[in-house]
Amino acid sequence: MDTDDIELDFSEEQLLTDIGDLAEMCKSKCGTKYLSTLIYMSLRSFNIKWEAVDAFFKDTGLMTAQTSHQWATIFITGDYEEACEAFVVHACSQKSADFKAMDLAQFIDEKYYEVTGIIKQSGDDLIRSESSCRLDLRRWGAKFEANSQRPYFEGHERDDVVKHRTEFINYFLAHKDSYYTITDGETPMWKIPTQIPHRILIFHDESTFRSGEVSPKRWLFKENIPFFSKGRGRSHMVSDFLVQHPSGLFFQLPENECKQAVMKYKSLNVNSDVNYLDRTATASINIGTDAYFDNDTILGQFERLFQMLEFKQEYKDNQIEIIADNARTHTTKSYSLQDFGKTIGTRCPVEQIEYVDENNRKKVIDCYFKEGEYKGKSKGLVQLCKDLDAQLPAKIKLDEIIKILSTHPAFQNVTKLEMLGTKYKVTIIYCPKYHCELNAIEGLWCNQKAFVGHAQIKVLKKW
Repeated sequence: MDTDDIELDFSEEQLLTDIGDLAEMCKSKCGTKYLSTLIYMSLRSFNIKWEAVDAFFKDTGLMTAQTSHQWATIFITGDYEEACEAFVVHACSQKSADFKAMDLAQFIDEKYYEVTGIIKQSGDDLIRSESSCRLDLRRWGAKFEANSQRPYFEGHERDDVVKHRTEFINYFLAHKDSYYTITDGETPMWKIPTQIPHRILIFHDESTFRSGEVSPKRWLFKENIPFFSKGRGRSHMVSDFLVQHPSGLFFQLPENECKQAVMKYKSLNVNSDVNYLDRTATASINIGTDAYFDNDTILGQFERLFQMLEFKQEYKDNQIEIIADNARTHTTKSYSLQDFGKTIGTRCPVEQIEYVDENNRKKVIDCYFKEGEYKGKSKGLVQLCKDLDAQLPAKIKLDEIIKILSTHPAFQNVTKLEMLGTKYKVTIIYCPKYHCELNAIEGLWCNQKAFVGHAQIKVLKKW
């Protein structure tokens, strides 16, 4: 039978699948853009409705009718402006500040030869010069402005932040006579606290020193301003403590005290992924090479400090308070009610729950059975309620139990860092969100980075 005699029913739904398969074969040879634009222009020339064309394109895996229409307009009229402006807006919205007018010139050049099919000869000039592209950028509304820092979120006056800030400031005002401070004037002197016990404030934070340059200016569209990028290149991250005490601003144990500390805490002498300065808790890592300062790493650094503080004779009989920022690496909770199951043998994140009751007495509740029929199994929230003297009705859902226990002191749990501080008799105080100026170590970072930047400039001048 001759193939010319075979009749095809082009109305069958199966044919759409066949067309889609054929379209995939064609796309591998000439690209989706050209194929979609060709078919779009052909169908529209037969007065096929736009909606029908769009539905057909979606069924066969081609570009949308809207995109195909844009490319058809560019091909017919030679107007590349719309595509170029879209490219610029996208480039200026990126966090990195490396977009230049030359990038637009090269984009226009590339697209021109791609659409026309003309082969560019070596030595040919750009289709549109860099200076002309600068004029285009300004005509479209872009501005070449200082690449200054822009806030991630203006939350300074949020209700919860204002409340925390007020509590934070009032706490220190109420105990101002317990801290080591300095006098005002050109020759500041240390002032010894008048209240007992004396309190030593230690400030903690991390900061990153980058080797890459930060562009002083960049192209910006007001509606598409990205977050501030702090730079590119290799980075060295430092996590340190600043001490408010006459013995010195940086914590370090004398050799004899360090030997005593290592004898009690063998882990102080164990190597880790984090680089520690000798006889200190000052830590640093090379980002992208070493580990990152996650919650476990921060807890390890603080525990190292707490263990060393025990042997610091100059701090003897002083109460230690540490100010830390509100980063997630510091504020991870020990456990949450959502982590517990309802009945015996269900999920349970901790071995014990430690809390302080309404009479300021420390309580410890086991979360697993120590003996009996269910030895080794988790108790579940129903049994924990009995241990906590929390009354439950006979029939109750897990969500209702969580609601009842959410106000119990046992589940007003503190962060892992605060619990670690309690273990070593050190108080952790969190700085209010969006208020880095209340953490004195921020001034140290500014000073150090100014020094490092000045030193880099000297080296570059020598080159």
